[in-house]
Amino acid sequence: MIYFNQAAGGLAPESSIDAITAHLRQEMKQGAYYAAQAAQPEAQKLYTLLASLLHCQPSEIALTTGNSHGWNSVITAMPWQAGDKILITRGEWGGNVAMLHQLQQRAGVVLEEIPCDVHGTLDLEGLQRKLAADPRIKLVALTWVPANGATIYPAAALGAICAQFGVTYVIDAAQALGHIPVDVQALQCDALTAPGRKWLCGPRGTGVLYIRSSFLPQLRPMVVDHRSCPITAQGPQLRADTLVLEQSEHALALRLGLKAALEHAQHTGWATRHAAIAHNGQSLRSALQALPHVQLHDADAHAAHSGIASFTVHGCTAIEVQNHLAQQQISVAVHTLGFTPLDTQARSLGSVVRASVSWQTTPAEIKALQAALSALGQHLQPA
Repeated sequence: MIYFNQAAGGLAPESSIDAITAHLRQEMKQGAYYAAQAAQPEAQKLYTLLASLLHCQPSEIALTTGNSHGWNSVITAMPWQAGDKILITRGEWGGNVAMLHQLQQRAGVVLEEIPCDVHGTLDLEGLQRKLAADPRIKLVALTWVPANGATIYPAAALGAICAQFGVTYVIDAAQALGHIPVDVQALQCDALTAPGRKWLCGPRGTGVLYIRSSFLPQLRPMVVDHRSCPITAQGPQLRADTLVLEQSEHALALRLGLKAALEHAQHTGWATRHAAIAHNGQSLRSALQALPHVQLHDADAHAAHSGIASFTVHGCTAIEVQNHLAQQQISVAVHTLGFTPLDTQARSLGSVVRASVSWQTTPAEIKALQAALSALGQHLQPA
């Protein structure tokens, strides 16, 4: 299989699979709790690896079961009042939009978009004016790299503006972490979330949550257990560290698999991987642009750094293109309204095909995708 679906889930290295199966075998022999106790020294290294990648302290890291788990944990733990405003971009992930609509209905918060032009480019000066004029704005939530194409929002610039006005800033880095460099200090974000399964090439069911230490005291999670809210003689007491957003029940084997994937990437070098993804993404988009019957839907000025391309084929639905490519043993995704509902509707995109590269994607694989799409175009031409 030629794999162009990194943005959905990266292909795990063998070491990750070995780590998962080895721990499961220990659970089979010793039971889950004894095996977990023995594995704790290795499991704790995951916090250090993630902190190094994000440029923060291990104490500012919590582990989750995926991006939505971490993102929802932060948003729902904030102290909302009716009339508080939340700003999002047009490219916000559909799952986040759904959660914010629930919050809107239950807490009376107001959801608004960050000002942008007709192409979706953020109006940063307009944002500054908006924040200066409206003290009810309590959160700017950013999906840094939207799921439907090559857009990369100026996350650091947004962070600087939020810091200037003292507005909480939360980043969904699901399509960013492992894809492009991420430095939470430069971003000036209060929280950042990502899954392990995408550009980190870890297993599904893992994720990371960064919480800036000075932001943590503002959070009051409603969903807790004996790990996040230990029982004391004085009654349940919320933890004072980032583990207040962790849960006791988790798949340790998967966390060890994520640790192995991060160690594999660290050995390769994150800078090497980021550069290769950017290069392969440019090659991918150039190959698609060369096909007259293919229309790219990536107009963002920062697309050159992205490993994602979205496109349609004249005369074919996105599902038909995906099925055609699957017959050629080429894997791509289909992006529908639910991924980025605001941007999809604003640009009248409908369903599009999404192809995404890894740092290991080869020129031959890109040529194979181009050839398969070229053959599809020839088939569509009238006799």
